[in-house]
Amino acid sequence: MEGVSSAAIEVLVQNLINLFRDEYSLFRGLDEDAQQLQRTLGTIQAYLNDAEKKSITQDSVKIWLRELEDVAFDADNVLDELSYHLLHKRVKKMKTPKGKDKVLSCFSSFNGILHRRDMAHTIKQINDTFERMNKRATDLGIQSMVVNAPAAVAHTSIETDSISLDPIFVGRDDDVPKLVHMLTQTLPRERMFSILALVGMGGMGKTTLTRKVFNHESLKARFGSLIWVHVSQTFDPISLFNKIYSTLTSNTGDRVEIKEVILKRLKEVLKSKTYILVLDDVWNEDVSMWEDFINSMSGVTSTMGNSILITTRSEKVASIVHPFHIHHLNGLSDEESWSIIKGKTFDENGEVPSGFEMIGKKIAKRCKGLPLAANIVGGVLRGKSEEEWHIINEKWLSDAEGGENISKILKLSFDHLSSSSLKKCFTFCSVFPKGRTIVKEGLIELWMAEGFLQPSQRDDMESVGDMFFNVLLQNSLLQVADKDEYGNVSECAMHDLVHDLASSVVSNNAGGSIVVGYKFVEEESSPIPKNVAKHLRTLFLKGGIPGTIFSNFERLHNLTLSGGYNELPNSIRELVHLRNLNIYYTEIVNLPKWIGKLHHLQTLRACWELENLPSTLKYMFNLRHLHIYSRTKLPAEIGRLTNLQTLPHFRVGKEKGYQIEELGSLKNLKGSVEIQDLEMVHDKEEALKANIFQKPKLFDLAYYVE
Repeated sequence: MEGVSSAAIEVLVQNLINLFRDEYSLFRGLDEDAQQLQRTLGTIQAYLNDAEKKSITQDSVKIWLRELEDVAFDADNVLDELSYHLLHKRVKKMKTPKGKDKVLSCFSSFNGILHRRDMAHTIKQINDTFERMNKRATDLGIQSMVVNAPAAVAHTSIETDSISLDPIFVGRDDDVPKLVHMLTQTLPRERMFSILALVGMGGMGKTTLTRKVFNHESLKARFGSLIWVHVSQTFDPISLFNKIYSTLTSNTGDRVEIKEVILKRLKEVLKSKTYILVLDDVWNEDVSMWEDFINSMSGVTSTMGNSILITTRSEKVASIVHPFHIHHLNGLSDEESWSIIKGKTFDENGEVPSGFEMIGKKIAKRCKGLPLAANIVGGVLRGKSEEEWHIINEKWLSDAEGGENISKILKLSFDHLSSSSLKKCFTFCSVFPKGRTIVKEGLIELWMAEGFLQPSQRDDMESVGDMFFNVLLQNSLLQVADKDEYGNVSECAMHDLVHDLASSVVSNNAGGSIVVGYKFVEEESSPIPKNVAKHLRTLFLKGGIPGTIFSNFERLHNLTLSGGYNELPNSIRELVHLRNLNIYYTEIVNLPKWIGKLHHLQTLRACWELENLPSTLKYMFNLRHLHIYSRTKLPAEIGRLTNLQTLPHFRVGKEKGYQIEELGSLKNLKGSVEIQDLEMVHDKEEALKANIFQKPKLFDLAYYVE
């Protein structure tokens, strides 16, 4: 698969180059060493394209790439620590009011600041290591190729694009009304619940069709509760009951392990309610396990005429659930597949040149009637020439059957992603469990923390992330799961087959001595070994792991905590690389003063219970997104956080540091801001100090007066 090995290295090398460019003031006095390292990194970049091609057939080059990735990760961590030390020194130099020196005492435990001589030596060591890698590249016969600075994404393809980000839905016009009618009209109402099974192979559009049915107004009118649960290959009744309960109550707290307890809770929330339960992507063929689930659901259901709709690839699964109807989803015709490709590649009312149509219909035939394949191929072909269509058809696609065919199409889409950063953003999504809906805003913040989003003079990291997100949607590598009130995509999901591709890319690229990874721990489990922990960059932790020492996760960039946390573990203070801290699903009331030590933090997502933010927040110079509720009290001098883009609430106060002028220096604010206690602003002159009109990306401003 093209670009797999070098994608991570390209992103890392570009990050190192950007560090010297963007943080020049931090490295002042180290000009010669820093410039030499930049030149060396540029040489490394020039080797990567040829190295990637040669690595397919030459094991020695493959080993060189893996070792280079290890070196690049080490350099990234060392220089990041160096940057942290310099930021820390900046904090120490900040003037503080007399008698307030104790505010900084929480920083005193950190090791002494590095001297310039030590920093110069560190940079020289890194440079020498990369120089040795360059020499080995020459010895291996790797050719140096001049490459342009990587572009984020072609702007024209995004900004002028009128193509819908939703998958194109054709060939199912009869299925939706038929299924809706069955569920609302012909369902036996004298039974507690009836089961309907939707059967079709992977990529056939079962989930997309079921979503259309699930969101139909007739179902909303017929059933009191609509419940959607993604099941996948692990059919665990207790997990399913927990998911059903979470969906009904929006409670995402700790998982209940005792069956009787969770069933009692379910019975309470389902009391007197009719419901339709969708079990998406069921694989379980164990009859006794299914019967246990059905009997349990019967025990918590108090109404008649409910429905369970399952989607599955297996005829056997469909038969063992004893459905009142099995609905088979057949493949699309070649003409319908061409209709999807055409809709993805040309404007809705635009004419298709005859040459494109001829080759396009051949490509449509290769989709084997799978809507997913047609949507993905359409995303790849968009914006390409007729000659490129021919090359893709002849070189990349073949008459392989079934699963092998869809695999070829998925790999085609991955290989044609426009940049290494975009490929890294795609493969990162494999960290989420199959079927999990992903919040767009949070995903972009995770990408940003990983260093995948390179800003330019025109676009900040968030804008690049937004473009990447749209490209993945257009290519059907991500799918729309939900939209906000304005019709903008707010949540996405990844098809199981696409998830398999992303996971395989990560696995195939994990052959180096350093395995840098992401971990999603949903349930209480054994501690993560220290040798694994120290290489993790992203960790999602639900419910906690006994005895977790977060300082073992020394390279962590993203940390999400959920479940039974009521205070922030002290060992998090040592995570100097941390960019993203999410405590949304915890019960933490106060944050410790040492939170201000996390100078690299870009995003802090707080929980409802959080009451106060400490005064040391002002030392988090890189903070861009502060997601808080209105009940959370801000500290003084929020205006020092000049990179801040997200600030949902600001309460005006009388004292210095709490006045409206604090908003004046926050020129990058975007989205919506709610200003409370506006009566504290005495006159127009004081109000103008907020510089509201100099914040062009604010679209929603609310004022509250007592």
